[in-house]
Amino acid sequence: MARVLRSIFRRAAALLLGVGATACAGSTGSLLSEYLDEHTGAHVAVVGRPLTFALERSTLAANARDYVSLAAAEVDRSGHAQTYLIGYFWSTIDRRKSGAALAPADLTVALFADGRWLRLAPESKIPDDLAARPQLLAPHAAAAVEAVYRVTPEQLRYLGESRSLILHIAAAAEDDPDAEPYALWTDGRRELKAFNRSIAIP
Repeated sequence: MARVLRSIFRRAAALLLGVGATACAGSTGSLLSEYLDEHTGAHVAVVGRPLTFALERSTLAANARDYVSLAAAEVDRSGHAQTYLIGYFWSTIDRRKSGAALAPADLTVALFADGRWLRLAPESKIPDDLAARPQLLAPHAAAAVEAVYRVTPEQLRYLGESRSLILHIAAAAEDDPDAEPYALWTDGRRELKAFNRSIAIP
């Protein structure tokens, strides 16, 4: 019964948030989406737009950038809910011919949010219901590397409310304290706050 009520509440919240998004000037689309994974049967809720960070690579080519996108998701597996950030490492630079790696070997990232560090280490195996796909906001890039980070709802709320956000590839920052950070490129904090409200069920 609790799971049924939870599902009804989610659908109602998604509808209300969708209506609110349509009414807001400058809206970029839905604030969240939900679906049932056809392979695992898990209920998946996904933020409407990811947080995307960019690092300029103008020394390589004009308008060249490396990106890291972080999309919040909650997966309800038979009544057990877990929140995640789904990371995508992608680029406007075609590195296939050069043989250079598209993403660092260590996909651990460190977010600096309002003066506080949040270090995220990837899951050793990507869950089947979180494999990259359009519903999970995988980028429209020729190639992208996916990582999945287990997070708490409290951490997601902190990120959504933060006034300043930058991202470091943790291994690179440790090797080089002066390594350039990835700056916030696409601001999905509004959508993240709506997502956080939708999963805030006692």
